[in-house]
Amino acid sequence: MGGGLRVTTELQHEEVLDIIGLDKKRKDMIILGALLKAQRDPTDFVDFETIRKQLAIDEGSKKGKDSLVYRSLSWLESEGFLRIDRSGHKHGYNSNIALLQRALKKLLSKSTKILEKELERIDSEVAAFSEMNSGTMASMVLSISSGAKKIEKPGFAQGWDNIVKLLDDKVYSGIKKGDLIRINLDWLSQIDYLKSERALNIQRILERGVKLKALDHDRGEKTLRPAMRKLLTKMQDSGGDVGYRVLPQKQASYQFIGRNNEGIVLIVSESPLSATWFPRSSNSELVDDAIERFDEEYGRGTNLMDFEG
Repeated sequence: MGGGLRVTTELQHEEVLDIIGLDKKRKDMIILGALLKAQRDPTDFVDFETIRKQLAIDEGSKKGKDSLVYRSLSWLESEGFLRIDRSGHKHGYNSNIALLQRALKKLLSKSTKILEKELERIDSEVAAFSEMNSGTMASMVLSISSGAKKIEKPGFAQGWDNIVKLLDDKVYSGIKKGDLIRINLDWLSQIDYLKSERALNIQRILERGVKLKALDHDRGEKTLRPAMRKLLTKMQDSGGDVGYRVLPQKQASYQFIGRNNEGIVLIVSESPLSATWFPRSSNSELVDDAIERFDEEYGRGTNLMDFEG
């Protein structure tokens, strides 16, 4: 029974190592193993040739080129798995249990954050799709099949360039004075959205008398804020009706851009980046709920210029 538990624990450890990118067959790990075997004492610094000799024992003809071994040693140092003594003519390499524990803790923390972000994205998609599967879909299908009602069809786009085309076609096309643009910003935190061409388009829209409201949930938007502050100041100084508010929250929310209550371009996936245009006529419950939630959260938000974070 004890042996079975030990095997199970070892398998769990291997799975964790695989998740953080440390498969035991990976070259970096083989080289680290050769270093540890070559050390007679945890305080010893071993030279490159000694590591190569141990690799020859461990791998035989597969020991690899010197340049690849040096690259692995450099990576292992950068991740904290070993330290290098560069004081002598020949560099010395050392690793020990304390270094390994710190390096593994750092990699686990990094991997945990990535997984948490992925779970948040999945939660957001589940929330969006759960709204789509509502009772109103049945009545909508009935109206279409009976010919009583013709509606605009949803449209799908994948990739930044295609999403920009979708936005231009469904949100910005035919925009006029008094229209209101709502935009959630979290999904844009990994995109250079404010490059000069898009920034100029926003400026032109505001010059037509269009209102713009942007909502920041403090999830990934910190990267956007320095450029946003400058752009916001410039646009407000020129008379643009633009607002940017921050409402920190961890739970998933709709990520979309929409004009008035006509419909929304809903981000349904961030990897790969994908979006669907939902005209209100195709799913009024989803569109209305997204807009109502935006307005409620925007009302509770703090102006970007007053937000400390």
